[in-house]
Order: sequence, then C-alpha cells, then structure tokens
Amino acid sequence: MTTAVVSDGVSSEFDGNTVRSVEVTFRPGERTKFHTHAGVQVLYVTEGEGIVATRNGEREVSEGDLIVFEPDEEYWHGNTRNADSPFSHLAFMAEPDGSEVTALEEP
Repeated sequence: MTTAVVSDGVSSEFDGNTVRSVEVTFRPGERTKFHTHAGVQVLYVTEGEGIVATRNGEREVSEGDLIVFEPDEEYWHGNTRNADSPFSHLAFMAEPDGSEVTALEEP
C-alpha cells in the first residue's frame, strides 16, 4: 500500500453520483495496490513520470497525460521504484453515491 500525499480535494453530489477530485503525489517507490472503483476514474498527470497498470500490462505516463479507467477495471498507479522525483496527478472520480474503493493485492 502507498503512503502517498493526498489533497483534501473537492466533491459534489450530482444525479445519484458523487463526483470527486483530489491531487495525489507519490514519492519514489510509492504505488497503490490493485483496486477498482464503481464508477469511472480519470487521472491527469501534473508532475513527473509514473506508471499506470491494468491486468493486461503497464505503461509509463508523464506530465500532460490523461488516463481513463472504466468502472470496475482492476488497476494500480504510482511512481517508479528508482525515481528521482515525485509523481503527481489529479484524480477525478464519478461514482454511485455510497460506493467505496475495493482494494485488492499488491502488484
């Protein structure tokens, strides 16, 4: 699991969904476990280089990249183990009211 720095963010209810946005910063080597969201999640990379991965593979991402994960897709994201700098992104989630992240195993 990660100890990434997560901003307070903002959220609002809209038509039976909760729409949230937070900024997440991963220090070198930090990453999430595989996890799923009940709704869509969009990541917009704001700083550094990192990795996003699904069950089908990994890809490197960098500042300016936009990544979309479909509802219930299993994935993880974070910094590379040998990074020299932080990796940050804005995360936007639109999920059914009351849903929670489902954490799975380490990548």
